[in-house]
Amino acid sequence: MDLSVEIGGLGLLNPLIIASGPLTADLHTIGRVASQGPGAVVTKTIAVRPASPPRPNMYRLSGFGLLNCEDWSEKPLSYWVEEGIPGAKKLGVKVVASVVSLSGSADEVGELAEAVSGAGADAIEVTCLYDPRDLPDQVKEAKSRSGLPTFAKVSIPVLMDEYVTEIASRLMRAGADAVVISDTYGPALHVDVKTREAVLGKADGSGRLSGPAIKPFTMYFTALVTRKLGAPVIACGGISSAEDVVEALLVGAWAVEICTVPLLKGVGVIGEIVRGLASFLESNGIQSVSEIRGAALERIKQREESGPLRVGPPRVSAEKCTGCGLCERVCPRGAVSVVNGKAAVDESQCTACGLCVSTCPVRALGW
Repeated sequence: MDLSVEIGGLGLLNPLIIASGPLTADLHTIGRVASQGPGAVVTKTIAVRPASPPRPNMYRLSGFGLLNCEDWSEKPLSYWVEEGIPGAKKLGVKVVASVVSLSGSADEVGELAEAVSGAGADAIEVTCLYDPRDLPDQVKEAKSRSGLPTFAKVSIPVLMDEYVTEIASRLMRAGADAVVISDTYGPALHVDVKTREAVLGKADGSGRLSGPAIKPFTMYFTALVTRKLGAPVIACGGISSAEDVVEALLVGAWAVEICTVPLLKGVGVIGEIVRGLASFLESNGIQSVSEIRGAALERIKQREESGPLRVGPPRVSAEKCTGCGLCERVCPRGAVSVVNGKAAVDESQCTACGLCVSTCPVRALGW
């Protein structure tokens, strides 16, 4: 079973990359995640001066997301050059150095890229402070001065196709070997109703959202950039399981980055996802991840040409149905009921909205 991928000349044993964040904040945390077998790790974002983020800076929103107001690395460039990157390399993991310009200067990014390249980084990921306008020039400088595969991590402050394809197109012209889609979304806010205080330590209490809640954005924009531009994409945002990795591959991703799920569930989930991906491929007779990359895009293209779907009422599999009643409870029209322990659909009331189909835990309803 071949899980390996290659992006811009960077070869990885599997497509799972640990994204820049708290789990890659220093050599200690990188060691914890590297032991779980990811394809690569992305360092916490390195800048010309260390950050001093507010505390607290992370808050769990039940199981669907995480708010954070973290900043870039609290370690200076000297730490990453002298200890962090060389030490991580000794662990046997591929190291992608994340860099950012605090001033917006391409030259600043170039200096950082040159320094981390000399320290042994395998690739560069250029990120931005949530405004990607200057990212193309920064990517060009980073690649020129490092000579390494260079990825561009794109924030999406404007949720419009034209905005995303325009910035991705500029990045590819600038020489980016892949576009990382995307970053956290925000600003966002959560207030404790008992204390009446914002839960994060930033002055205005705001943060940015990550986790499963943003995964549909990741999938949409990954598919968009792949379809419209043919650009290599690393999908990042909300990917939390082996099935999510497969979904990202199906919409064209070459690899994926994860951060929130090991924060919420522990670093052991990294190995679980890698093993789950291998199991999925084996059980479906697929020999390598490259076989399924982009496989869903042709169907999307066909849908665009033929028009939207118009299905009839869902069918019920009596063999699978357990009579749990979830479909009955969620139907907005009361068109589903449990009769003699099995779901039944009143076709005169059903509008085929699909909520019951996606709610059923045993997939007893379908089209």
